[in-house]
Parts: sequence; C-alpha cells; structure tokens
Amino acid sequence: MADDQPRRFFDPLHQLVKTQYGPEAGASCDICLSKLAGLGGHSCSACNIDLHDACAGYFKETTSFFAHPWHTLKLSRIPHPSASSPVRWSCDLCLEECRPGSFVYRCIQCLFDVHPLCTMLPQTIRSPLHPEHDLRMVPSGGNYCSACEKSLPVWRYVCGGHCVVRLHIDCVSGETTTSAGQGDAAAADATGANGSHTAGRRPRRRTVIAKFLLKTSFRIAVNAATGGLGSPVLDVLAAIFN
Repeated sequence: MADDQPRRFFDPLHQLVKTQYGPEAGASCDICLSKLAGLGGHSCSACNIDLHDACAGYFKETTSFFAHPWHTLKLSRIPHPSASSPVRWSCDLCLEECRPGSFVYRCIQCLFDVHPLCTMLPQTIRSPLHPEHDLRMVPSGGNYCSACEKSLPVWRYVCGGHCVVRLHIDCVSGETTTSAGQGDAAAADATGANGSHTAGRRPRRRTVIAKFLLKTSFRIAVNAATGGLGSPVLDVLAAIFN
C-alpha cells in the first residue's frame, strides 16, 4: 500500500492522513489494538480512526479464514453501544470483547466475528508442550486443557496424532498465563447461541495472542501461512512487546 493512498475501505467518507505518532501518544491501532506511540500510521480525526502503517497495508477488505470456511469475511467496524443497541461483540476465536470502534472480520450471515490479529494464528503448529506431533486448531466441545487443566472454549489446539492433548490458544506457547480459562463459565452464560455477543467483558487475551505470534517457531508458521506478507505486522508487534 502506498503511503499516500491508504485503502479507502477503512474510511469510505474521508482520505486517511499519514501520521507520525509521538512517543507519548495514547492512541492504539483500531486493527491490532496495540499502541501507536512512536510509530507511523494513518488516521482520520473526524472518524476517530488510527491505524499502524503495517496493519493498514496487510489486512484486506475481505479474507478467507479456516475457522469459517463457508463464507468470505468482510472487514467491518464495531459500533459503539447505545441505549437502543446495548449489544457488545466478542471474537469467536479468542473470546475477548471486540472494542467499539475497532475493526473485525465479520460474516453477517452467520454472526461470526474474529479479530484481524486472530486470523494470523496458524491452523497447524508445533508446541513445546507436545513436541512429538503437530497441533491443529479445531472446534470441539467440553474437555479440559492439558496444560492449565481449566475448561476449554470451542476453539482449541489438539494433537493431530493419537495423543489426548488439548490446549488453550493461550497455553499452547508453553508460557504461564493468568488469562487461560478465566471467565469461561461466565462467558458461556453471557454468550448467545452463535457465540458472537456478550453482555459482559471477556478475558483480555490480545497481549497473549500478540506474544504467541512472536515466538520464533510460531512466527515461522505465520510467515509460511501468509507467504511472508504478514511480517511487517509482526515487526510492529515485536517493537511493542519485545
């Protein structure tokens, strides 16, 4: 994406402005939800849109995703809740709330929503917790995580062989986390049948997801899955979290 021609689907009403964010800037990217301080991006003050250069360049208007292969997902902006529409939205993959004003990939027909960053999670990986076999992200019901022993959400990594290994997305990197499994029961109570809406706040996992993508072995898998095109986004995350 040329710096002087930001993609119009992010803001069909205005041309986004090339912006250099100061070191104390409090804004965060409306795509990856990570801070913009000290980095370059694009913005629209009228629409309150702020984007990393890398995120605006990588994420397209539509995408295909293994977790929802039936329909193409379209980049959409989460509305702010109001008295007439108090519904909050959550990512069907990581279960974290989708922040009002941020962008998600959505299937309107199926009420499926996923954070753009979560679409970079590899479908198949090798975890240090189970190096013998590949793990594959699949939907399933019930069971407990082999690492933290807490209940699993719908999407989890499971052994592609004959081993009974099931892991949270949070746990698969092998690092200890405090978010894995927290709030799963409450989340289930607050979620509709389609899993897209919640009246309460989900466990915050975006930092875990970002650091997951930056682990060397997983970054190799992400680059392989994206043909290297996702590397600038990973470089931005590395500058923030490393």
